[in-house]
Amino acid sequence: MVLGIIGKIGSGKSVCVEYIEKNYNAIVFSCDSIAKELMASGKYEYGKSEEIFTNENLQEKCRNELHPLVFDRINKQIKNILNKNNSMNFNEHIVIIESALPSKALFDMCDKVICIESDYNLKTKLLKEKRGYNIEKTKKIYDSQKYYEKFYDMADIKIINDGSKSDLEKKIKEVIDEIYFICK
Repeated sequence: MVLGIIGKIGSGKSVCVEYIEKNYNAIVFSCDSIAKELMASGKYEYGKSEEIFTNENLQEKCRNELHPLVFDRINKQIKNILNKNNSMNFNEHIVIIESALPSKALFDMCDKVICIESDYNLKTKLLKEKRGYNIEKTKKIYDSQKYYEKFYDMADIKIINDGSKSDLEKKIKEVIDEIYFICK
């Protein structure tokens, strides 16, 4: 089973992915990590990674150049895993693709896509505590992700992150257990 985890910056995607990876022995692919790796090669230049989140022109360039490469790499890695483990059945395992900036390719690869949403004030507080972002920077990043709202709206399941980390983990557990039950 291939699940996409999407949501705006600071929504709680990483908490959900870490929980699923730890408790369901999931295989995780982070689109951000793969994109950063590709950018580190020097072949693709978009400025600092934070600039991508605040510059719509850089985001469009990134979407056109990097998104296809990221999802192609994930696709190849999944096929490679399947080839090495002929007995592996993805219906019995969970593969997670985490993406802050989703695309149609993500939806094409996933059986289900889960969108994590959180209150703007909660995100602002979290991003200040965890990353040192001020309110102005958080708003700029948040506003620059408007292009992706159509993908957030397309998600099969929405989880509202409106509480503590343990509350969010309980919610993701309920969703994963239900998906697992339905698929078996």
